[in-house]
Amino acid sequence: MELQIDYLRTFIALAETKGFTKTGIQINKSQSAVSMQIKRLEDEIGKKLFERVGKTVKLTVEGNILIKYALRILKEHDNAVRALSKPDLEGCLRVGSPEHYTVGILPKLLARFASIYPDVLVEMRCENSDVIKDAVDNGELDVGICTQISEGGQVIAHDPIVWVAEPGFIVRKYSTVPVAVFEEGCIFRTWATEALEKYGIDYRIVYVSHSISGLIDAVSAGLAIAPIIRSNVPAGLKILGLEEGLPILPVSNIVLHKTKKKTSEIIECFSDHIVKSFGERA
Repeated sequence: MELQIDYLRTFIALAETKGFTKTGIQINKSQSAVSMQIKRLEDEIGKKLFERVGKTVKLTVEGNILIKYALRILKEHDNAVRALSKPDLEGCLRVGSPEHYTVGILPKLLARFASIYPDVLVEMRCENSDVIKDAVDNGELDVGICTQISEGGQVIAHDPIVWVAEPGFIVRKYSTVPVAVFEEGCIFRTWATEALEKYGIDYRIVYVSHSISGLIDAVSAGLAIAPIIRSNVPAGLKILGLEEGLPILPVSNIVLHKTKKKTSEIIECFSDHIVKSFGERA
């Protein structure tokens, strides 16, 4: 049995779009070419991968088994192609980001980048978005991943800010709502307090932390509610909103900034990895 990459790419696209015409548009192939590749893949495997449901298709049991492997195979294939098609890179790269993003996607991104380009040393700096942006503008950092607080940069993702609490926390039993926030200078703290004041909610800051782990610990202990980005909400906490009488918080636009002081292939290559990684998460 031989699973051709081109056929797997078509298979994944059809599983996502659930239609031959949409798949053809997505991968720039005719509908007949899509049908032919899926038929050849099914012949190679000896099992049906899709079944028709009206004008759409859905994966069969065997299709659901294959999709997990196909995604991994295609990902590793594309990583290998990128690694082998790029010239050897070496040097130092200075990167900055608030902790909101360093605890989620960045560790995996850095590990993947290091495995492909082992001769590139990445120096990581964790500060508030305004500090990171200034450092990029001044040439102290090469790349910055920030919450959008001004014009400029490339928007690469969106992540809502939400209120979180431990499952048994009841907001309405408090006349003054206890809140845990980041230290002064964090835009999330500003957004949260301004929203509470605009909504006319009495609150008291009972816990201040410089780290997400500190906020999550305070919330998990039932001490307070806290504003964090949705992608950082642990499974054991609940998200609160209008039903609990709390205001909706802004969406964090995640922006990529690159220094204008210099250009290099390392900066461009790492920036491409950032855009792709945040796109995969979305």
